[in-house]
Amino acid sequence: MLPQTLLTLALAATSFASPLARANSACKDPVVRKEWRELTSAEKAEYIRAAVCVRNLPKERYSHINAVTSRMDDLVYTHFTLNTQIHFVANFLPWHRWFVQLHEDLLKTECDYKGVQPYWDWTIDADKEDMKNSPLFDAKTGFGGDGQRTDSDVPGFQRCVVDGPFANTNLTLAMGWPDMNTPGDRLHCFTREFNGGLGRDENGDQILGDMQITAYNSKVMNTIYGFDTYGKMSEMLEGLPHAQIHSIIFGDMGPATSPNEPLFFLHHANVDRVWAKWQGRNDTRLSDYSGFRVSETTIPAKITDAMPVMELAESEPVVKDYMDTLTGPLCYTYSDM
Repeated sequence: MLPQTLLTLALAATSFASPLARANSACKDPVVRKEWRELTSAEKAEYIRAAVCVRNLPKERYSHINAVTSRMDDLVYTHFTLNTQIHFVANFLPWHRWFVQLHEDLLKTECDYKGVQPYWDWTIDADKEDMKNSPLFDAKTGFGGDGQRTDSDVPGFQRCVVDGPFANTNLTLAMGWPDMNTPGDRLHCFTREFNGGLGRDENGDQILGDMQITAYNSKVMNTIYGFDTYGKMSEMLEGLPHAQIHSIIFGDMGPATSPNEPLFFLHHANVDRVWAKWQGRNDTRLSDYSGFRVSETTIPAKITDAMPVMELAESEPVVKDYMDTLTGPLCYTYSDM
């Protein structure tokens, strides 16, 4: 529901607008986002605690949408409703940079998170040719593993995650079950369906193979880093490694309601890291921005464009303020740049 008191309204505005609060302060001591494997056991536990916490908080936005029930649903609903305005368009990278930062700020202000947003460098797992055994899928120190086949005949309850900190939880937002093209109120279990792209065995289970590691290994990333323009770099980054990670985890990670998947934010932090690494501290690349503003149109994008956020924030962020992780409303770097 919408905030009912001035105090609640103030807290909500603070949490959603918090990145903007840093806009006029110098970034003198940037925090460092670390790869998941670099975190201590205590740091991993703290992040998971906060990620669970935010999924248990009541919503603050979209009072008219009954399927939006939790704080995380506020983010999920925004992401899938804006789908075509934030994917395969110029603002894909700056919009998701804003989105990941907002998520981190929400963990801190709403769930008293003491750490920094981690990232998942999936090239480590790809280069080892062992994605399905990534420590991020560990039930005790990670986010749990693949969904397991159930005996339920209820749509949305066939491949439930049954281990790890997010096991046996139900969600209300999804692209329509079984119609994956219509968003709506679709009660379902938290779902994964690891997909190697190799079809199914005689039991109907996915044949995982190598989980398509050639789409996100170091060889692919070196090609991406080798592009000279934002447009070419962004297009391949979004269309190949970014998209493939969504595809191989699938379940809740597959459709535009993918922020339902806790790994979404570690995945997109890594996508952001790749962009930041490509930018370096090169003034030209820190301002290099091109492409189309709206999907399937030829409207040119500009660095002064405002980015859509619906009710998720008090004001629309501007692209130019999210081009550099060390200026404006941002103040962070990555452990591997």
